[in-house]
Amino acid sequence: MSCHTSDPKDTRYAQKQYYLGNDYFEKYMESLQKIESLQIENTRTEVEIATTLQQHPDEQALMDVRIKKQRIQKNTETIREETEMSGRYINAALEELKKSLVADPAYSGTHFLLGLIYLKKATSELDISTRMQCMTGESLAEHRDSANSLLTQARRHFVKAAADRQMASKCHNNIAAIDIHFGNHEDAISAAKMALTDLVYQEGHVARSNMGWAYFHLKKYENALSQLMQALLMEGKYCVARYRLGRVYMEQDRTEEAIAEFEKTLRQGHPCNSIQEVYLYLGLSYIKVNRA
Repeated sequence: MSCHTSDPKDTRYAQKQYYLGNDYFEKYMESLQKIESLQIENTRTEVEIATTLQQHPDEQALMDVRIKKQRIQKNTETIREETEMSGRYINAALEELKKSLVADPAYSGTHFLLGLIYLKKATSELDISTRMQCMTGESLAEHRDSANSLLTQARRHFVKAAADRQMASKCHNNIAAIDIHFGNHEDAISAAKMALTDLVYQEGHVARSNMGWAYFHLKKYENALSQLMQALLMEGKYCVARYRLGRVYMEQDRTEEAIAEFEKTLRQGHPCNSIQEVYLYLGLSYIKVNRA
């Protein structure tokens, strides 16, 4: 066995760094899942506390409230710790993956994982700018510019990773989503179609949803309707497609059908009921049919 693993031109060294980066990325995702779970628990507990306090609680109920508040505090501390750790994991992943590319600039697995990381980081930036409604001016522009830069990097890596047939469909699907963000809807449709050329691709419903959303923005509502309904036939619980279907119905003045899709989306619970736009367009639909 030759000893070339430390040679930066050795593909085996690139693979080694890729696997190290992947391990850190998995730890990062585990931290995010833990944070999300604790946030959901805190929200649910806060609702329970508010409900209890509205019912003229006795001493036992007040003691339960104090215990729940302590649990929220403990969860909040854990969230803070996990947030710090997740940042360390993602930075470590990036460091190892960059070493992998130095060793083998064409290694598709590294490009794909870098694409996922930059896409995830961009999503976080967009979430911050969306959720912080008081954010305006330079601060808002800074987050959006950062997200756009990260998405551009992600797309570049997905394009390179798509040279590997085994991950081509996943890459094209992500490219479609990024193209939609940038308003390149015709390109998004082409990318989604490329994703669907693999007949055994397991995320076909996501590709059809992306294609439908691109058609929506092009005001080709019948095409959008067809793709979104196919997406839901493939995966009936895919609430992103259901929300988007509701938006198509709104544009077609099929308001009652839009309401039905929005309400179905919310009834699916988490994470579907965290799509903020559903509440907005459901409310607008209620107003339109005098159900406000």
